[in-house]
Amino acid sequence: MDSFNNLVLPFDFKELDYQRQPDIQFDTYNQHLLGEIYNDKMDAGQNDLSFLNKFNLKNFAWAFYKLPPGRWVPPHTDHFKNYSSFYKVRDKSKIKRIHLFLEDWKPGHLFVLENELVLNWKAGEYHMWGHEAEHWGGNFGVEDRYTIQLTGTDS
Repeated sequence: MDSFNNLVLPFDFKELDYQRQPDIQFDTYNQHLLGEIYNDKMDAGQNDLSFLNKFNLKNFAWAFYKLPPGRWVPPHTDHFKNYSSFYKVRDKSKIKRIHLFLEDWKPGHLFVLENELVLNWKAGEYHMWGHEAEHWGGNFGVEDRYTIQLTGTDS
């Protein structure tokens, strides 16, 4: 697993105004599914996180994700519906997603990418994939799990 070495954010990501957002793939009214997000559109330019774009992605977007204990995200592939509509990207094969861990792994936290179970991560480690990669995750622990999703196109 690669890493964003010594990642330091200019604010406390735990203090953001996280909100539950509708998702066309899941029943968002089931309180045992999904977490809450705080993204660049909600931020309205208050925070410049362009320094996280170390792959020089075009149409760079970010979303912090808080997954409380007892919640999980079922297996899925990313539909990129909102992203592709906002940035007018027709070819979803050009879209890349980076899932970046903001804290060291805690017991009960898990992430699965293409049938590979990921545990024991360190803050700053990440995975990157395209629109066809199946992934899921859960929080079966006692503390919130925080990540950030970075999204962009490679051309």
